[in-house]
Amino acid sequence: MTESYRRITPELARQIKLVITDVDGTITSGGDSFSSTVLEAMRRLQEQGIMVGLASGRTLPGLESVAEDLCIDGPLIAENGGVARVQKQGELVDLGYYREPAIRALEKLKTLFPRAIREREDNMDRLVDIAFYCHEVETGQLKECLQGIQLLDSGYMLHLLPDGVSKGKTLERLLGKMRDEGPSSDSVMVFGDSTTDISLFKLFPHSVLVVNPGLPEEQRKTLRGLTRYESDLPYGDGFAEVCFHILNARTGI
Repeated sequence: MTESYRRITPELARQIKLVITDVDGTITSGGDSFSSTVLEAMRRLQEQGIMVGLASGRTLPGLESVAEDLCIDGPLIAENGGVARVQKQGELVDLGYYREPAIRALEKLKTLFPRAIREREDNMDRLVDIAFYCHEVETGQLKECLQGIQLLDSGYMLHLLPDGVSKGKTLERLLGKMRDEGPSSDSVMVFGDSTTDISLFKLFPHSVLVVNPGLPEEQRKTLRGLTRYESDLPYGDGFAEVCFHILNARTGI
């Protein structure tokens, strides 16, 4: 059952070595700018020795830009788990994923719904996932036309990617590649706002749902049943308030 972030204890707060957060809807309301409170939270986390990384549906070049803006150097998981680096400046991890299933699925949808599908321009930078917008056709109807492929709705766009690809599974693989003194799953706290973050919530015990008032209430109810904690405030302010609570709990404030 999801509880208030205020239930995060000092013991748990001191246990955290790595924070992994989604971007859109979690540390921003969907744009490319970050509030001063988010920037302060990132700085203070790292000052206390907590590494910060990103897990998003954005492209890897897009996440690299975000990491630069936030001055963080932790793991980068792009394309909803399809592409990853252990560190911002590290080499690509060979995850064994291919884009062909997503390409075939998109072509099928464009044939079935030629006026409804609009691809995103950043697909040229994507290696595994394909992002697009759909007008006048429900997501459920699209899913009924697909087999062997995932269709994810982030609340901002739709994503096609092969079965088995997820943020959570890729984060598990990255942890296995980090140094011996690196974080375990019990020392990771994950933050997200939408159904694209469910794999993080299911695979990591310390999870935070950041309130996203732009999502349907039914979706938010589903997510509340999967996360351990929830913010009070929305978007970046919600992320920051949880981080400040963790930081203060670690020092006994």
